[in-house]
Amino acid sequence: MKKALFVINPSSGKQNIMSTVEKIIGKLVMKQIVDHVDVFYTEKKDDAKVRVEELQPGEYDFIVSVGGDGTLNEVVNGLYISKSQIPLAIISAGTVNDFANYMNLPQSASEFVDMIEKFRYKDVDLGKVDDEYFINVLAGGLLTDIAYKVPKDKKAVLGKFAYYLEGALELPKQMMGPKLKLKFESEEYSDTTEVLVFLITNSKSVGGYDKAIPEAHVSDGLLDVLILKKVTPFNTPELLVKFLQGEHHTHPDIEYFQTKKINVELVEGQDVAIDYDGEYLEDGLPIEVSIIENAIKVIIP
Repeated sequence: MKKALFVINPSSGKQNIMSTVEKIIGKLVMKQIVDHVDVFYTEKKDDAKVRVEELQPGEYDFIVSVGGDGTLNEVVNGLYISKSQIPLAIISAGTVNDFANYMNLPQSASEFVDMIEKFRYKDVDLGKVDDEYFINVLAGGLLTDIAYKVPKDKKAVLGKFAYYLEGALELPKQMMGPKLKLKFESEEYSDTTEVLVFLITNSKSVGGYDKAIPEAHVSDGLLDVLILKKVTPFNTPELLVKFLQGEHHTHPDIEYFQTKKINVELVEGQDVAIDYDGEYLEDGLPIEVSIIENAIKVIIP
């Protein structure tokens, strides 16, 4: 039988998450899949990271991250730093849960227990920015602060639609707003251009939209980069149609490519927020982003 550590953010979005976790632990014990469970509750930022980075190889058979994208990010950072190679399971409890949705991870207690019983896992890449790591997406630009503008009560009621609503309200303002010119340097693409937002991702799903980055794969050893240039009101309707069809990466106002490493620096305009998996990168631009292949093991159905 197995030994497990549950790392739980009790303030994550889904109000019924604790009853689901209790059912999962009960079923794991009753089915004699697990005979020892430790539970760690986070209270403040970086609690999960600090707890997990102390783990030793073989200390647990698997870890469970219970929370949203921010909790998962902390667990992933700690897990990679620990070098313990302990497989990770994910119970989504946040507003969007991009990575879990992309991996089609189970949401019900019975499906989660079945997944642990089969115990299949996938080696997954991580993105690295400065001394931090991300499993899903790094975003920067004039639209990046949307996540910080959406009130918590609106997130709880509207879920991921709250992000779309806020984004729709912000786009016209940003098209007429201040200039942001960035310099991108990689082996595949180098240019200096005005942008609204750029995404550097590991999976296809961003902001709850599962076709945001159409060619991304979590185990291909590549970062997917999408740069939305400063579009004109004339081009916006066509871009929105292509976005809904999942073909936006072919639009002339978008640069889309794959790379192993990219540098981004500010050329003109005010420095902008850099978000990685829901966490704020305090140092901002310039940044160097690279891929770490087969960095962690994620338990999958």
